Amino acid sequence: MKVYNNINTYFLNGVEKANDYSNSFYIRKIAKNMKFVEPAEEFWEAHKRGFFEVAILQRSTINIQIGNQTLQEMKNSLAIVSPFQVINYSVAPPNDDYGYIIYFNASIFTSLNQSYGLQNEFPFFKIHTMPLYRLPKKDFKDILSIAEELYMESRSTALHSFEVVRSLLLILLYKIKRSTQDNKGMVTANRSEAIMSTFEQLILSGNNYFLSVNEYASKMNISPIYLTECVKKATGKSAQKIIIDYKMLYAKTLLHQIDKPIAEVAYELNFNEVANFNQFFKRNMGITATQFRSKQK
Repeated sequence: MKVYNNINTYFLNGVEKANDYSNSFYIRKIAKNMKFVEPAEEFWEAHKRGFFEVAILQRSTINIQIGNQTLQEMKNSLAIVSPFQVINYSVAPPNDDYGYIIYFNASIFTSLNQSYGLQNEFPFFKIHTMPLYRLPKKDFKDILSIAEELYMESRSTALHSFEVVRSLLLILLYKIKRSTQDNKGMVTANRSEAIMSTFEQLILSGNNYFLSVNEYASKMNISPIYLTECVKKATGKSAQKIIIDYKMLYAKTLLHQIDKPIAEVAYELNFNEVANFNQFFKRNMGITATQFRSKQK
């Protein structure tokens, strides 16, 4: 499956000229009076992206499938997509749609410049489900106004444009975090997706400490068997595999810190022996932690 990493040339990005922020940020406006160009055929196929997306939709009739979920008609809503989720478009020219779609890489930030760090700080970014939120009018209006300012700034020639964009984006993410805490306003198609989303949020809010399936189920007041069934229905994966995916994401983030010894990485991931960590990493990545780190260099 094709993976797109270039934000500036992705889908309809680039149709309208904006500042080049070294492939770290782009914001696209959706409105009736905006120029519409038929997307390249390659984007109609199911594919993945290596960057984050936040869609801020005042009105939307766009039909987009993310994994097992379909984004249909929405109002005062957010659709949040993390890197490497499968996406499939079925797009017609905007009718009376209005909103903004923001694409960005974690590298835009100085302290939260790895995917796991960003997802840990903002638990609404999940790697297996697409959170959809319907917000109260006031909350949505606040977030929309920041998006409008981001759109204008990203096309401005004023000094310090990049720094302003980076700051506004961080403010927007914290506003979303405040409005969506504890999955408030989440729209789910069924019980399994709701359970799966809560499960992921618990993993992300665990301060980098990973529990067992039984322990997560206990926190959710459901049985481990029921948790596993719901996760399987929502993602096709086991609950244990979801935990491993997040553990691997965190391991890779730590390994990006070249000065951190692998023994320290193993300790932070709660492995008693470096050899056990190396076995875990190779089993799930196909290469050793040392080989992975060498590739990053």
